[in-house]
Amino acid sequence: MEVKTKGIVIRTIKYGEASAICNILTEQFGLLGFHIPGVYKNKGKIKISYLQNLNILELSFNYKKTTNLHRIKDLHCDSHLHLINFSQQAFYHVVCELLQQTIKEDEINSDLFEYLKDDAIPSMSSSIHFWQMPFVMLSILHHHGCAPNCSNYSESSYLDLQNGVFLESLLPLKTIADIESSATIYQILTKGISHLPNNQTLRQKVIENLIVYYQWHISHNFDLKSRNVLIAMSQ
Repeated sequence: MEVKTKGIVIRTIKYGEASAICNILTEQFGLLGFHIPGVYKNKGKIKISYLQNLNILELSFNYKKTTNLHRIKDLHCDSHLHLINFSQQAFYHVVCELLQQTIKEDEINSDLFEYLKDDAIPSMSSSIHFWQMPFVMLSILHHHGCAPNCSNYSESSYLDLQNGVFLESLLPLKTIADIESSATIYQILTKGISHLPNNQTLRQKVIENLIVYYQWHISHNFDLKSRNVLIAMSQ
């Protein structure tokens, strides 16, 4: 079945001397693998520059549910990122790693696709807000349907990272964010980030708590090895 759909490049790796294996999040079918021959030797219409992570594509291919690697028949790059400073580049690399660990094969999530295409990816070409990384992490959780439940929040509550709820008291054997981090996460979820102070220690603490949250709700193996580069974003 030949289909035409929009896609977002999630990862491209070299395969052999000249070919590439590309994982593309498609609007209609979720994350799919594609074998693209000769792309590193500029053979054919597809250029390697089209396959940069987070490029937004228009592609057509023959879809087969039982096929691990599809072949692209036609591809156009609708948009690609222009990252002109270190903060944008650092943010880009961490988001790439975040998406590579959280998007699962064949899982169709149109809300997440639209958020990435229309909001998260375009925002990388503008000024990166100090709190943008925690905001994106929480937004992705929201579009996966597992963001923290804010209904029981109070100023003295703690976020239970395992169960995704705010608690009035510390409970034994629970993975808990402290009050300051819990309050900041609640603020991001309900009021955005424009009003938050530039507190490097607090931001790092919130990110570490969100990594634990991802481990409970997305994947036990989740980690952001490139997160230390975020420190430079506040310099």
